[in-house]
Amino acid sequence: MTDWLRRDRFVFVDRSGLLLFPCAYFALGGWFTGTTFVTSWYTHGLASSYLEGCNFLTAAFSTPPNKTQGDFTRWCQLGGLWTFVALHGAFRLIGFILRQFELARSVQLRPYNTITFSAPIAVFVYVFLIYPLGQFGWLFTPSNRFMVSALEVVGLALNLRAYDFVSQEIRATEDPEFETFYTKNIVLNEGIHAWMAAQDQPHENLILLEEVLPRGNAL
Repeated sequence: MTDWLRRDRFVFVDRSGLLLFPCAYFALGGWFTGTTFVTSWYTHGLASSYLEGCNFLTAAFSTPPNKTQGDFTRWCQLGGLWTFVALHGAFRLIGFILRQFELARSVQLRPYNTITFSAPIAVFVYVFLIYPLGQFGWLFTPSNRFMVSALEVVGLALNLRAYDFVSQEIRATEDPEFETFYTKNIVLNEGIHAWMAAQDQPHENLILLEEVLPRGNAL
């Protein structure tokens, strides 16, 4: 089973894909269903669809329903798609993070992408969990909005930095002369020790020619 899932193909599946792809399909399907068909049921009395350009979250993604009475249309109209998208989206995030571990293991890299995607995870939690709860008023305070915005900015910075780090590591595997932050730190550490050896150990009377001292782009 594992060998079949890991077989070379255009889309990497593996075991995490069994959780990721179905949940992603249902989450995206529920989102687009709610923001197109369901919101159109409210007609033009409440501008809430993509075409009408207003806040569709308020209409189709609201408080979870408990009085749908087994009616799918009523379930959608009362906001059932919010819990549907939030639940499947949460499992999709779990599958996606596991996928990053499996991809990193398959190419023998450290799983930095797992940290990288902490930013979209924070955005997902804020949009589908915090924002709908905030419609009740107890989370709609300036301090909470500012803190979440700051977290998203920090997450985006970590996202971009991790991408840069991984791209450097991939480049280093192809070009042995390419210096990453990791190799630059090694060169700096060893270089400073060598260059400062005479000053740090005057009792040794070290005489080192510059030709034998380590050099690199970082020095």
